[in-house]
Amino acid sequence: MGSIEQPQTLTYGTFRYITKGIKPTESKYLYHLPETSEFGDIRSLPITDIRFSLDHGQDSPYKLNLQGFTARRHLTALKSPPYTPASWNDETILKEIYIPEIEALLLDVTGGKTVFTDSVVMRNNIHTEVDGLAREESKEEVSEFPKFVGTKVGSGGSPAPKVHLDYAPNGARTHIRKYHARVAELTSEIIEAEDRLLAKGISLAELKDHYNGPRWAMFSVWRPLKTVKRDPLALSDCRTFPKEDYVDFKVSFPSAGGEESHKEECFLAFGSEGHAWHWISNQRPDEVLIIQLFDSEAEKNGLGVAGGVMHSSVHIDGTGKEEARESVEVRCTVIW
Repeated sequence: MGSIEQPQTLTYGTFRYITKGIKPTESKYLYHLPETSEFGDIRSLPITDIRFSLDHGQDSPYKLNLQGFTARRHLTALKSPPYTPASWNDETILKEIYIPEIEALLLDVTGGKTVFTDSVVMRNNIHTEVDGLAREESKEEVSEFPKFVGTKVGSGGSPAPKVHLDYAPNGARTHIRKYHARVAELTSEIIEAEDRLLAKGISLAELKDHYNGPRWAMFSVWRPLKTVKRDPLALSDCRTFPKEDYVDFKVSFPSAGGEESHKEECFLAFGSEGHAWHWISNQRPDEVLIIQLFDSEAEKNGLGVAGGVMHSSVHIDGTGKEEARESVEVRCTVIW
């Protein structure tokens, strides 16, 4: 097949990067990044529209093993009767209908052997510094699996207009060990392979050079619940993000079993005109973004930093009076 020619469609979006010279302040709230005031490097940057790639499916030029993200047209039963908008807040329906749909999609796209979902995140508000995700979770909510974040009344999250990557490699490893006992159980072969190396004196930084367990990767599958008119999600090409632009940071996550919350390492970013950003214009509910957050194979091969994709909601001029963006995000781990 010949190469797919990409239409040259550029829009400019406002990106917020962490201010150089400061040490980012950890938030006391679950799932929260530093306050917006610490993202003082504000840049208007071009974002390339990848809408055309939706017509090409598996032949899309945007691939997980190249840029670290891809997009697909994907219907869900929840957008048709008998389901209603309220169904998106019904955790039983999400567990029985929506999660299996997304897991099947991920296995088809990645060729993985197994997949599991550890959380579903709903966002339905205009950005605020502290949103509904910060609410303290009950013991029942902490122990449930998968976790449903933002589905309770008044608990919906808001877009994050701050350039970030949810998991640094060490954060991904902490996540499978501490986020939930079921996650640790499902990834036990991975954890055991890594722990054997650590016991031999191999450092965390050296794990990628010696690891011989199953390949594993973490993804976010992001779908708008209505056509996106403001605060669209923008994704970076991980190949355009040099390592010196990554900034270590720790985010609080709940711990299962009644333990106190724990910290997981993520990345913020320093700004650069060299970062290549992408989006889907007027993204609709049948159009999903598959965002790679960590891949052990990409880490070994040196694709970006473990193939993870920096991302952010972005402001587009002239959209400030539109209704709040609504979205559902499913976070999954695929094992080969």
